[in-house]
Amino acid sequence: MMRSKTITLVALAMTLFVLGACSSQPVLSQETPSGKWSGDYGQSAERRDSITVDLRWEDKALRGSVHAGARLLPLTKASFDSQTGAIAMEFDAEGNGGRAVHYIIDGKVSGTAMAGTWTHGDQHGDFRVTKE
Repeated sequence: MMRSKTITLVALAMTLFVLGACSSQPVLSQETPSGKWSGDYGQSAERRDSITVDLRWEDKALRGSVHAGARLLPLTKASFDSQTGAIAMEFDAEGNGGRAVHYIIDGKVSGTAMAGTWTHGDQHGDFRVTKE
């Protein structure tokens, strides 16, 4: 009788483990990128400008803003994949002559470092920021 209960408990534990592993809830392999990030961006190693990025989770969505010089640029789109560390952001800024410029940022978060590329129109470059 004792052996039968042990086998039943082991089978139940294995079933719960398998069901947990197949759950639709993602297992976070990385912390969320919430917080303040600072660093630089530019088109080349010689031409860099300071940048700060503030990110936060709201209602299961990534939100935030980019601070470049005196400009505060709210993100219009943002996503983060906790399994790969991939992060994507978009925002609009005012360019020369008052025309709208749409930035697209693709990067990767690795611990307290984030790096990647940015583009707008035919211009492109890279960025590097660290979490404060």
